[in-house]
Amino acid sequence: MTVAPTACAGPGAQDAIQLLQRAIQIDTVSASGDEYALAGLLAGKLQEAGIASEIYDLGGRRANLVARIDSGRPGPRVVLSGHLDTVPAGSVPWRHGPFEAVLEDGRMYGRGTVDMKSGLLALMLAFMRFARRDPSSWRGELVFAATSNEETGAQGARELVRQGLLPAFDGLIVGEPTDLRLVIAHKGALWTRVCSCGRASHSSMPDAGTNAIDKLFPFYARLPELDLAAADHELLSPPTLAVTQINGGKQPNVIPDRCDMTLDIRTLPGQSHEALAGRLRQLADEVMAADQAGELRLETLLDVPAVATDPAADLVRAARDVLAQAGVEGAEAGPRGAHYFTDASVLQALGRNIIVLGPGEPRLAHQVDEHVLVDDYIRCIEIYDGILKKFLGGTL
Repeated sequence: MTVAPTACAGPGAQDAIQLLQRAIQIDTVSASGDEYALAGLLAGKLQEAGIASEIYDLGGRRANLVARIDSGRPGPRVVLSGHLDTVPAGSVPWRHGPFEAVLEDGRMYGRGTVDMKSGLLALMLAFMRFARRDPSSWRGELVFAATSNEETGAQGARELVRQGLLPAFDGLIVGEPTDLRLVIAHKGALWTRVCSCGRASHSSMPDAGTNAIDKLFPFYARLPELDLAAADHELLSPPTLAVTQINGGKQPNVIPDRCDMTLDIRTLPGQSHEALAGRLRQLADEVMAADQAGELRLETLLDVPAVATDPAADLVRAARDVLAQAGVEGAEAGPRGAHYFTDASVLQALGRNIIVLGPGEPRLAHQVDEHVLVDDYIRCIEIYDGILKKFLGGTL
């Protein structure tokens, strides 16, 4: 397809737009798509620029990619991070095919345009631009990291940390969609599966079994009692709990011997997940003690802490300055918080100076007809470049 010109589209912008189209056209849906193919596309572009990268095969076409450039002079280390995978396209028809990367009225449509291939590529293109700079104009090291399976629990980021493939950093920029607004705090997540275990029988003789669905109801009814209290955070709303899945029973004439319920608790910085898990366990024990038939088993599915960066941190100040100079709407209001979690929850084990900033409206993530303003994508490359110049170039 011919790429329509945009307000920002010079020769370099046209190349960036075409690269985003190619990335969207690769299906990288978590656990079923081909992350390895997208990692290969990125590695090829980096190689064209004379930058070595390493693809780490996680099996099943899952992959992480890491590339580094070094000024050769002591200084801070910054990591630029984005994920390769997307959520599924869903069953509702799209205006344009979710993997066609159609351009229309200055917008690119497709799964991952917002979450988060536009942010991922903007980070990489800023990284490649920085590699062309005279090493004497900056200090330290710059790392680009593309991660696997963020959408299903940040597994790729976990592997990078577990295997020691990323070094400790002095700053981390995560390119998740923020509509070019600066985010310096986001919630954590504690996902828990509660299994009610009963005993099967014929449904015509319910007293001969233990109905696992019935036994789960008292626990469900008492969930509002769970203490979610946490210290207030100026950028984040209070913690929340939601029941997001309930599955039980096999067929109409069998008393169910198992019923599963999934809880999603969103937490604030400093909130103890261990303490929350203990309160859930205590509640389950109380319910079982009141009715000894049946059993409640708890399993943690995901445990990622909240993230918060000091508003006075150097990386935050650099980002605020660049966003103000770029005339980004709302930049004067200062940093924000986000309800979702990112790979930063895991990567913060390597450093604490973290910002989240990227193109695309967060409300469009995971939606049918997901799309990004192409001008915002191109603009974000310039914004990342400006932040890096300030932070690594010593112009703060």
